[in-house]
Amino acid sequence: MNKRLISQSTYNVSKWSGGETTEVFLFPPEGQFKLNEFDYRVSTAKVAMAESTFSNLPGYKRIIMSLDNPLELHHKDESNFRKEKLAPFQTDYFCGSDETKSFGRCTDFNLIYSPKYGGEMKTKLSEEVIKLQKNVVYVLYALQDIVLTSTKDNENIHVSKGDSLLIEDIQEIEQLTIDSSVKNSNPVLVEVSIR
Repeated sequence: MNKRLISQSTYNVSKWSGGETTEVFLFPPEGQFKLNEFDYRVSTAKVAMAESTFSNLPGYKRIIMSLDNPLELHHKDESNFRKEKLAPFQTDYFCGSDETKSFGRCTDFNLIYSPKYGGEMKTKLSEEVIKLQKNVVYVLYALQDIVLTSTKDNENIHVSKGDSLLIEDIQEIEQLTIDSSVKNSNPVLVEVSIR
């Protein structure tokens, strides 16, 4: 198993029509997001406008959640219209080719991936366990300063708020326990998995 800390100081930041987007992880590393030449991308964005239009990404699937404020999404494809009202930390799955508008200012978190992969995104609380599966890539994004402890070898991995831990090449099932000084009902980590 390979584990690599990704510091937020190395994230790529760019503008989009609704604000600013920060690329946490792109695969393959030499891929080009703006040219739609990539397999999957994990990012967070500051939605600064009350109403914004998402970039069109045909050939990809998307998952989004707000990290702080409510978010309303309108999705339109060739034959359907769908409206989703998301509370913070709820997810919405949709096609990159949908005409999508968002309503509400927030900081969101995103996974965009090719349909040849399966993607999932969920939050975890302090003291919860992450079950690492074989042949799955994980990007663990820290919402608070956390310590991840391996149940296999008791290794402690410190991840600062805003940084991420990339885990890949998992050869056997393992578990990580999450510890944070924040002991309330707010999530302390976003777990993204790609298989």
